[in-house]
Amino acid sequence: MKKITLIFLTAIILFACKEGDEKPPFDNIEFYENHEAANWTKETAKVHLQGKWKLIYTYCCPMSPNSGWVAVDDDHFILEFKGDSVQVFTDNNLEQIQYWEFDERYEDAFYLETNEPISNTFGTIYFSENYMFFNASPFDGSDNYFEKVE
Repeated sequence: MKKITLIFLTAIILFACKEGDEKPPFDNIEFYENHEAANWTKETAKVHLQGKWKLIYTYCCPMSPNSGWVAVDDDHFILEFKGDSVQVFTDNNLEQIQYWEFDERYEDAFYLETNEPISNTFGTIYFSENYMFFNASPFDGSDNYFEKVE
């Protein structure tokens, strides 16, 4: 009986500690609440965007069997906003410079509009202190989380 109990407890521990049960680094509900509480306007959001933002996490595809949180290597993807331009760096190499603005079709939502698409910037933008979240739909791709570094 002891042997069966030991096997049973071992199985419970192994299955309870599987990697997919890790706590996500961000709670989206809390993120949305922080964003709403700050009462962002397009003007205040534009000021807050100025500076460097590095991609730190992606979360892909809740409808996919491979959904999950992925940490991004330091300095792999950085956006640097300067006025109405944005520089895009990948692995510390300048990949593109574009002019940007918020899409004016959406009164209460922030969507980054550029002439050419910029990867990792699809969906509605939300802020929570010095973090930014691009909330893409399952059809657009992954959700992308940035941290302000400068």
